[in-house]
Amino acid sequence: MSLEEDVSKLTQATTELIKAVNVQKSYLDAAAKAAIAGVTVQGAIVPTPGKSPVGNANGLFDPAWLDPSLPLASPLSVGAVNKYGYTFMQGGQGQRLFKLATMLGNGLSTYASLRIDAMIGNWLGSELTAMTIVLGSRNDATGLSVDWNTTRFVASNVRFVAYKEANGEISVYLFFLAGSYAQASLQMMGMQTVTYAAPAAVSSVTGTLIWDSSVGPEVSSAYRSPRSRGTGPASVPGVLNGTSFDSLVEVRAQDGITSSVSYLAGAPKADSMAAKQEAEALRIGVSGNTGISYAGFFQGLVSVAENNSPFALGYKLSFKARDVGSGNFTPTLFSITGNGQVYMPVIKVGTNDTSAINVIAVAGVEGTDILTIVDATGYRKCNGEWGNLTNAAQIVKANSVTGRSSNNRGTVNTMGNDYAEYIFKSPSCGNVAPGQIVGISADNKITDQWAGTVLFSIKSTAPSFVGGDSWADNVGRRPDPLAGAAPIQPMRRETTTAQQPVPGTNPPEYEDVVTEAGDSDDEWAAKQAVYADTLAAYTAAVQQDADAMAAFDALLEAEREKVDRIAIAGRVPVNVLDAQPGDYIVPVQDGAGIKGIPVHEDNLTMKQYLSAVGRVISIEPDGRAYVMVKVV
Repeated sequence: MSLEEDVSKLTQATTELIKAVNVQKSYLDAAAKAAIAGVTVQGAIVPTPGKSPVGNANGLFDPAWLDPSLPLASPLSVGAVNKYGYTFMQGGQGQRLFKLATMLGNGLSTYASLRIDAMIGNWLGSELTAMTIVLGSRNDATGLSVDWNTTRFVASNVRFVAYKEANGEISVYLFFLAGSYAQASLQMMGMQTVTYAAPAAVSSVTGTLIWDSSVGPEVSSAYRSPRSRGTGPASVPGVLNGTSFDSLVEVRAQDGITSSVSYLAGAPKADSMAAKQEAEALRIGVSGNTGISYAGFFQGLVSVAENNSPFALGYKLSFKARDVGSGNFTPTLFSITGNGQVYMPVIKVGTNDTSAINVIAVAGVEGTDILTIVDATGYRKCNGEWGNLTNAAQIVKANSVTGRSSNNRGTVNTMGNDYAEYIFKSPSCGNVAPGQIVGISADNKITDQWAGTVLFSIKSTAPSFVGGDSWADNVGRRPDPLAGAAPIQPMRRETTTAQQPVPGTNPPEYEDVVTEAGDSDDEWAAKQAVYADTLAAYTAAVQQDADAMAAFDALLEAEREKVDRIAIAGRVPVNVLDAQPGDYIVPVQDGAGIKGIPVHEDNLTMKQYLSAVGRVISIEPDGRAYVMVKVV
């Protein structure tokens, strides 16, 4: 039957009813006049209780037409199971259940459904919640498919329950907990379902409990309404805050608005946060994997007045992580302050590197910018050989075509005073002290012997630039560590439980049921054994890395002993006493070795000038001459 036909039929029925009421009214008026006159009017009918004055078979009154406290059924035959206007109250009585409906059980020809729209809760207006329930019995393993939600919280003193009867049918009840003060107002719509106009109260029921609307987040984690009031902070037991969703939360903008605004207010309200006091504002959950990792969450925290500023410049947002296994929070992983200051303990850019160092990596061809400071003339990435990597605060590669490591538009300031170069020592040369005069042999080797020397120089003391730093090229690159990150000690998985209804109990009773088994002794022992083996392998790898580094350092030191830094230009102290500013330091033979003597310019010969290593510009506190190196 179409909607138009239903409306037409309802309109016709209403019209006939109005005609019948008008006819009866005329009968009653005539009867009243006749009664006053003491006569009886033919055709007048005195209606019996619950009957229409018309009195025919189709004229039965629905009591709900006259009594608004009774549920009203639709007059349309297609919706005969629909019921409206139910109201129930509980004022401290014993346990009561009201059977609302009976649904056909699961079967090939079953399409039984029932929708309940209800307002339930305590007598207090603040303890009321709206609830929508959709039940279906077709093709479900338990015989009942339920989807429901509540707008504010999950009520336990008044709730809806469903029992599976022995014949497979589903009985749906409204349940009031004994001694509670609760209320329920509802309406029902369904198919292949029997609904009852005046449900009677019973104290016990038959069948097996298969669904209970009170099994929500406040009672058990076995079932959560898709949307319900949050469970509140653990520090305030019983306080239910916010709204809890079991899926994504989307904030949509209204039509015509280009951006939407979502405000998360998990932190304390305004004017209640002390300076630099961190307060939780957000949690982002992380699911676990049994036997592999624990579940947990990232925690977002906010604070104010971080920079002694009462304004937005003093705001701060921080993130930490917590897992349910250890129950501990990590140190701050990331934070940003209102003045733009960003903190991270270790930064990784463009790389999957897991070492505990800061790494910036950019893929691309030689000459591609890797880091720009102020403008595009900043640092660039350059490929090429590393050279000697020993004890350097900064290492810059050389361009493979030009050989340049850096171009500097301005000055380069250093703390050193001379320019030096690494020069290999002759096999017979001993240790050379800073400021010692040495000779350079014909094969470009440092010598401390007078014989075989072709020119003289001074060992550098505090160089600002050092050339010839290729003496370790034959040693090769420093070996990379192979041990990797240390293994994480496992945590023993604890058994978790949840309250679930006990089958066959009326009223429903609840018991703690294991929802996730913890590690058995054997499983825990296996975890510890795996960790012990992994730790042993890691320890061995760390030792191998240490041995490789020690071997490399030994080779490097052996090569370093073959060279020394000789001052080519600049200012250096020289190991000569009794000099005066203006004197020239002239090398002379000292037995088989070399030493220096000061010579005043008035007494200086041309040969002495040509061999002089420098001219004295001052005297050091220890009496040694401080000279300007003479360029050969």
